Amino acid sequence: GPLITLPQKVPLIQLTDRPVQLETPRQYFASPRTPNAAFFVRWHLPLHPRSVDLDSFRLRVEGHVQRPLSLRFSELLREFRPQTVVAVNQCAGNSRSRFSPRVPGSQWGNGAMGCAEWTGVRLRDLLQRAGLLSGAVCVQLGGLDRGVGPEGYGSSAYLKSLSLDSDMLDEAIVAYAMNGEPLPLLNGFPLRVVVPG
Repeated sequence: GPLITLPQKVPLIQLTDRPVQLETPRQYFASPRTPNAAFFVRWHLPLHPRSVDLDSFRLRVEGHVQRPLSLRFSELLREFRPQTVVAVNQCAGNSRSRFSPRVPGSQWGNGAMGCAEWTGVRLRDLLQRAGLLSGAVCVQLGGLDRGVGPEGYGSSAYLKSLSLDSDMLDEAIVAYAMNGEPLPLLNGFPLRVVVPG
């Protein structure tokens, strides 16, 4: 695809524009960590934020909990101990364009991945503060991107679930920094969940 430049990004390879999918050019993989401006972009639904107002933004932890939370961004920074992990983030479709026979989905080359140092709040700390109730089995995570489909369907909201029994939750963080800087908007600003492994 063509190289395009969007805010906070160097020229990246465009796969699609709705949703935005941008691939990292090969030269950015010469160093162990992928620069934020070169980090690939993968949104799943076409309507993603063009800006986020931190004054009105809230991280909500609700559902099968004793104390539902609605946290300001500043509260995450002030009230929780930061945790840093270095982890590779890779789209499940990375290198899909080389499959034979061809499979459905975006035809990524090799640039749908990147390695960064992520800093944020441990997901388990947030769940502990909310107080999981007996019988809770998973945590469901929702992104800010939206679709035009009916409410409650995957074409309306992007949701992923993680089992509360998973060892991966011990390292999972709700990241607010990437390589020591705030997340780029196209990479999930102000927060994204990072689940190493």
